[in-house]
Amino acid sequence: MACLKFLNKAWQTTIAKGGHDGNVLSSLRLLEARPGYLKGSFKIGAKHLNNHNTIHGGVILSLTDTITSLSLSTHGIPAPTGVSVNISTEFVRPGGVDGSDLIVVGRVEQLGKTLAYTRCEFYTPPSSSSPTSGNGTSDIGKLVAYGSQTKFVGGAKPVTGFSKDGETEIPIEDKKV
Repeated sequence: MACLKFLNKAWQTTIAKGGHDGNVLSSLRLLEARPGYLKGSFKIGAKHLNNHNTIHGGVILSLTDTITSLSLSTHGIPAPTGVSVNISTEFVRPGGVDGSDLIVVGRVEQLGKTLAYTRCEFYTPPSSSSPTSGNGTSDIGKLVAYGSQTKFVGGAKPVTGFSKDGETEIPIEDKKV
């Protein structure tokens, strides 16, 4: 819970500034977080649609940037976490219509002193006919898109740490490096 609380604070600080994130991505809700991992839900609205009345690819690309950046905050790094070096998104299928949700998952693959390598996936919500995952639950639907970002994080420093499950905050001075 501590990691999710820190992440939600970072996200609220970001959208409070206005700009692109606040105007376009404010319907993002963060649901789970632990170091190196986050899961959320994005409510698709009319302003997010393309000419086919499905979520616009540019919105998903913006979410790629935001989700991968927020995944770095799961390591106790406050926003802004750095600057993009490379970002890409691959689109697999249409991702939803007005009023539907998009499930978002972000991961930190490698966090170095100057560069971070991150990935994300976007899924439809689970349906009653979704196959179960390894833990016996249907927690995601079909893959819509996936992306990655390499980010320069040279000046970004964690201000806190978290237990592996994200439930407990571990002050930096007590955290084993």
